[in-house]
Amino acid sequence: MKEFSIPLKHKYERPIIELYGLSALIDTGAVIPMISEAPTILEEKFFGKKILDNGTIGGIGGETDGWVYSIPNFQIGDLVFENFEVFVPYESDLKFQILLCAPMFYGMSYTFDTIEEKFTVKMRDDQNLKRDFKIKNLKGRLYPQVDGILLQKIDIIKQDYTIFI
Repeated sequence: MKEFSIPLKHKYERPIIELYGLSALIDTGAVIPMISEAPTILEEKFFGKKILDNGTIGGIGGETDGWVYSIPNFQIGDLVFENFEVFVPYESDLKFQILLCAPMFYGMSYTFDTIEEKFTVKMRDDQNLKRDFKIKNLKGRLYPQVDGILLQKIDIIKQDYTIFI
């Protein structure tokens, strides 16, 4: 098994790590990553390019509208997302600049150790450390695609297909 660890920020009630000098919340209930920085910062600091003007994501807090940006070479520990698509809300009430979602670590094991204050990611030896994370717009809703695998709710599939017996 390959693994790497990143220090958790001290004494937060949620798992927070530092990435690119910004606070990043690891939200295991989120399905789409977000960055709450201004588009100009995404373009200058991360070399991001806007790929969708108007997208909507939903969650426990309701729906949020925003853009989708593509960022080349976004790194989290030893993982390199060569194509990293991220949601940027028009208006953000996020307390942290970056929100990382569970699908980013699809096919991996991850733990939060609050005693040693570290976030650890484990993967098989044959897994590639380079990943591809895209956001797909299906019927106006945004869904994650990780290394070519589309992760979506079953209700979307049911709406599209009728099975005849």
